[in-house]
Amino acid sequence: MTTDRAPPQHAAEVRERLEEALRLNLVGPGARGPLAAEELPGWIRPSNWYLTGFLVPRGAAAEQRSDDDAEDDSASEVPEGAGLAEESAEDLKAAKRSFFPSSIGLSFLVPPEAEALAATVRWGDYAKGESANARNREGEPLPVWRRTPRTVSTRLSLGAEAGSRSVELDGSGGLGLHLVERSLPEPALAGRIPPGTRAVSLFLVNERPPPKDEKDAGTADIFQAEIEVRCDRGFVGRPDPRGAGPSDWDAEVADLHFADTPEYATGHGISADWEIDSGGACRRIRTTWIPRAEVERIETAAIAGANLSMNGLGCAADGAAVERMLRPLVAEYRSWIGRQRKAAAELEPARRDTAGELLRRAGMAADRIERGIAVLAEDEDALDAFRMANRAVAQALSTRTGHPDPSWRAFQVGFILLNLPGLADPLDPHREIADLLSFPTGGGKTEAYLGLAAFALVLRRLRNPEAGGRAGAGVSVIMRYTLRLLTFDQLGR
Repeated sequence: MTTDRAPPQHAAEVRERLEEALRLNLVGPGARGPLAAEELPGWIRPSNWYLTGFLVPRGAAAEQRSDDDAEDDSASEVPEGAGLAEESAEDLKAAKRSFFPSSIGLSFLVPPEAEALAATVRWGDYAKGESANARNREGEPLPVWRRTPRTVSTRLSLGAEAGSRSVELDGSGGLGLHLVERSLPEPALAGRIPPGTRAVSLFLVNERPPPKDEKDAGTADIFQAEIEVRCDRGFVGRPDPRGAGPSDWDAEVADLHFADTPEYATGHGISADWEIDSGGACRRIRTTWIPRAEVERIETAAIAGANLSMNGLGCAADGAAVERMLRPLVAEYRSWIGRQRKAAAELEPARRDTAGELLRRAGMAADRIERGIAVLAEDEDALDAFRMANRAVAQALSTRTGHPDPSWRAFQVGFILLNLPGLADPLDPHREIADLLSFPTGGGKTEAYLGLAAFALVLRRLRNPEAGGRAGAGVSVIMRYTLRLLTFDQLGR
């Protein structure tokens, strides 16, 4: 990286620079950029300088294919009682010797009309040399490993018959591409892939002759290895086979939720990445040593006619007022369920059944939310506890954010109302159900949990006022976070 770049102007640029720094530190420079012809200190092998991204010759001796420090077993002498109570001494022992990879690969699907693939392989070769600028005290040039960027492109023909073939990359000194092509069991994936779709696996293998002299170790390795494949006909999305037959409920739901975000490639010994063009087709896939994924920001929708102000709910005159403020929430939820039911009618049978079950459960949730509003209108204690919980959370948020009138997000107050009947009525049939909020970090789960916890705490004291309120004291809410850092984060909030 150059040092004369302007400071980042937004969060996305900060993230890009962090990602670039991580890649340069772990893998090394790419085919383009100011460090494409970098020099490393000559007394450190490049395979010790970079943690990953390199391929050693397949026929190299064991000592050239593994880390010199891999068998350092000193950490295995840790006493059994070391660490915290929940930690196992087994986790503290050093791993046994592991070997560096000699190949990476990609697997993907091509349509029946695809006749050829365009493959581009990029890597860096490091050779021993002398620095043109740095010198030692005696004035002699310092030894360096000098990088030479390499790029080779080739055309790979596809055939109608299954089989395998190999191609040596021109001028690579022994790098080979191995292609395996095979047909797919169409009945098992009927309706999920076009008829005649073929599966292709492409591997880059370092078949260079290994150096015979130990002092030349590393000269036959390739670094920052990358495969890029282009198919003009477009690649076929890889369906999840778990969704094609009998499976568990979680797999069926995942298959439905991600039906419109297919996977176009999977890596072998490496991760895969792909590009979607303006027409929605994927025509280019590649390997990547550092996978990345963007989690889109989720924003709550505005509910017309609903008043979700915490202060407003906390100061409502009576249950009828709260009901008027929250009733539009249920109406909009039922309207959304109806729209989704119409969209589900266009799905294939298996996914239609999954969607139908999800919508049935959503209808049950709508009924529970509506019942929660009714509890506030009918039960004075529940109403008082709800109003006090609103005021408590509003005060906490105002102190933390400075906002004078914070409001609930629709899902937050929906979650609270969903659970109100079970908390307020020991005989409620849904009391045994444990509802879980699954939401990205920063979405507002904590406030929803705290609002419900505040309701439970206050309601117990209102219904057990004996002994000056001590009859309603005691443990009412148990909160456990499995990650210690998350515990500190939530405590700080």
